[in-house]
Amino acid sequence: MSVDETAPLRVLVVDGDARVRADVIALLESSDELSVVADTATGSAALALAERLRPDIVLVDAAAARHSTSLARTARVFVLAAPGDGAAASAVRDGACGHLVPGAFTPQDLIRGVRDASRVSLGLSAREAEVMDLIATGRSNGEIARQLFLSEKTIKNHVNRIYAKLGVSSRATAIAMWRGMMSVMPAKD
Repeated sequence: MSVDETAPLRVLVVDGDARVRADVIALLESSDELSVVADTATGSAALALAERLRPDIVLVDAAAARHSTSLARTARVFVLAAPGDGAAASAVRDGACGHLVPGAFTPQDLIRGVRDASRVSLGLSAREAEVMDLIATGRSNGEIARQLFLSEKTIKNHVNRIYAKLGVSSRATAIAMWRGMMSVMPAKD
């Protein structure tokens, strides 16, 4: 798996409606930060694809949302469903990272959702998450300090706390975890 910060996040799209699936794929492919690696109509097919392809993100429709627990073991799962859909709320309780409304979200909304899920699961403060966002864009400590109007020493302290919380020793590994490219959950026996 590449930890190159310029590598796009890999997405698997699962939706029983071929037209909706095509619209979601077209939307995601319009972003340089996302790449659709596969799509399917059913949750059972998604399980096999996710196991084989190891996408960073899986977008599932309400019908496939019941597979969220299994899919969440290998990727960040987001449910595509209408507002108030009970399947979305249930899937979030079962491990999905969030809920998106088809036709009403942008690639940036999805990327923001991945980052928010990473922040929560990794235990970073709001400021640490802000610093990590800037690290993930390839900025140096000095550039981050200037952008946030902080001293470089303060940024170094934030970076050290981020590394300690993530249990990493390099920017590349921290970026991979932040972007959801590496599992932050303990391996299942």
